[in-house]
Amino acid sequence: MARKSRVEINEDYIKSKFKVGVYLRLSSEDGDNAESDSISNQKRLVEMFISKENDCSIYNYYIDDGYSGTTFQRPAFQNMYNDIVNNVINTVIVKDLSRFGRNYIEVGNYLEQLFPLYNVRFIAINDNIDSFKRPDSINNMIVPFKNILNDEYARDISKKVRTVLMMKARQGDFVAGPAPFGYEKEKSNIHHLVINKKEAEVVKLIFNKALEGWGKVKIVRYLNDNNILCRKEIMRRKKRNISLDDLAITPKYYWCETTIKRLLENEVYIGSVVYNKTGTTSYKSKTQIKRPRSEWIIVENRHEPIISKEDFNKAQEMINSRRTKKKKLKNISIYNGILKCKDCGKSMIKIEDPRCKKYSNYYCMTHQYYSKKCSSHKIKSKDLDSIVLTSIKMYSKLLLNYMEVINNIRESKTSNLINQYTNLIKTYESDICKYKKLKRSIYEDWKLEKITENDFKDISDDYDNNITTLLNEISLYNNKINDNKSKKDLNNVLINKLKRNSKIKIVSKELLEKFVSKIFITKDGNVDIKFNFQDVFIKEVIDI
Repeated sequence: MARKSRVEINEDYIKSKFKVGVYLRLSSEDGDNAESDSISNQKRLVEMFISKENDCSIYNYYIDDGYSGTTFQRPAFQNMYNDIVNNVINTVIVKDLSRFGRNYIEVGNYLEQLFPLYNVRFIAINDNIDSFKRPDSINNMIVPFKNILNDEYARDISKKVRTVLMMKARQGDFVAGPAPFGYEKEKSNIHHLVINKKEAEVVKLIFNKALEGWGKVKIVRYLNDNNILCRKEIMRRKKRNISLDDLAITPKYYWCETTIKRLLENEVYIGSVVYNKTGTTSYKSKTQIKRPRSEWIIVENRHEPIISKEDFNKAQEMINSRRTKKKKLKNISIYNGILKCKDCGKSMIKIEDPRCKKYSNYYCMTHQYYSKKCSSHKIKSKDLDSIVLTSIKMYSKLLLNYMEVINNIRESKTSNLINQYTNLIKTYESDICKYKKLKRSIYEDWKLEKITENDFKDISDDYDNNITTLLNEISLYNNKINDNKSKKDLNNVLINKLKRNSKIKIVSKELLEKFVSKIFITKDGNVDIKFNFQDVFIKEVIDI
């Protein structure tokens, strides 16, 4: 996991010409080079280099420890890039190009397009690349060649690792990441699973409930309501040294249908090792795709089973008998992603009233599917629509009133500013005419030999400089005039839009996205709406 060092900004950093971001990366793909490419060794090499550069000062170390170079979606790298965009740093130093990245196309994009765009100096110490001191080094044909080799290295390592994992899986070794719920890895052999007795009892309970005819939703509710912790919650508590037995602590993570489905269908519980159920389309991609069963690697009787094959097969039959085709969602709720339970923070889901399909209600998802620890937070759809519509109209009216007042004040201020800028421009134009006349006058004096040629050139240059300065000032104030006119037009457009909102009759997805950030439903069915632009009044007043 990436580790980011603390930022200490000192006087040397402020005074230095090159504000440096040191990028360090290490991943499992580095193989035999892990020691030489270790984070500490990279850091030491860069610091030795910096000590010889008088105009460089380190702003921060950006460390991605355990991230592949084939993708640039790395936390520390993205933090560094944000600092580049925000002009916090203007120099990036790495040990070599392979530490920067192993994706030929992406590396080229950063070095040839993005870094020059932000005037960033790039240094790869071992590759002798410095885009400032040796500009040609970044465009040298050896650079893309090295990038191709780094890319090919990543591809080759990925292929070798996958080949080794496939070989181990065929031998019956467990190589599929963390041990499944109910098992743990044997300390003397991490590729062999042993039973975790406490978790195994939960696995047996889940299968027993399924064999009794319970559906996944009912099982989920039972587990959550009886304070049986899921794997994710157990790991969270262990990491934070929180008691696993303290029932007073509200869990952050709960059992869900997907977890139960995966558990009930996992053949690991009958003693089999299963590998290659999912994969990626490319070594550069992290998106998982499901593979057909014909491509799975299944080795039976590799560890002690928790569930008998007979019970497992019966459970599969019952699951398949209960499985129905999912209905296509014809009308997805416009409140998706916006409507939340005030107490647990989970989404509210829309359910049609079985007595009349014209009516529907919203319920807390936790209460409906996961646990009765949270109440239903029920609200009728028509009541919600009415409250939201009325609130948006009132908010629009309030915003409109403020905007009209602010706009009137701003228009007056803008008109005064434009008049001031216009008068200044007229003064500058008059001064330019004066300097041009003076230039003609001294030209005549020179021709009449009243002044020397050198005096003429010196005075003429002074006049030209003054004229140039005045032209720049005129351009500056013309831009200010145009900016103020644009703001005035923009305000008028916003006011007209707000006026149109007073005539809305129905709540739409577009309307919600424009005005509403979140809607919370309380236990008593009250509605708490968080609007967008709630700081707009303060911002507008400050900008006046």
